[in-house]
Amino acid sequence: MKKTLMVVILSLVLLTSAGFVFSAEIPKEGSATGTIGFTGAYQILPLGKEYLQNNYDARGVVTTDNEASPLYMASVQCVGAVKAIKGEYKEFGLCIYTRPDGDQIYGSYEGTGKMGGSAKGATTWVGGTGKYEGMTGSADWTRTSLRGPVKGTGASFLKITYNWKIP
Repeated sequence: MKKTLMVVILSLVLLTSAGFVFSAEIPKEGSATGTIGFTGAYQILPLGKEYLQNNYDARGVVTTDNEASPLYMASVQCVGAVKAIKGEYKEFGLCIYTRPDGDQIYGSYEGTGKMGGSAKGATTWVGGTGKYEGMTGSADWTRTSLRGPVKGTGASFLKITYNWKIP
């Protein structure tokens, strides 16, 4: 009986403290930096040695230095495409960032890079749900690609600097 009571009390303490972390007041505008780790599946259509199309579905998590920012502890899914010509590429796509409370933030992005190297790009916030409906702002990012955990997958991390404005 004592053991069960201790487990219940400990569970309540952990749930209550997690609620404080997840419910930090988000300012209507601000800026932050962070890192996003991704992994995902891709499909490549090579056209000889000089052209390729890569369509991907990447999922990941965000870490940020600012607990009172919209991306703090968010998960993310991005669907995008890369078109490479003679080793240089352009990419574009859309992302949904899901906050711990279920509200979402929408982003549209574009980037450029060289095959086998890092990429640079920008994201524009294009709205969201709940508290983030109508959110605007932007982000600049640099992506480093890594070997995927299994064949047919990729992995990467982005260093991101972003700003936001919530109506």
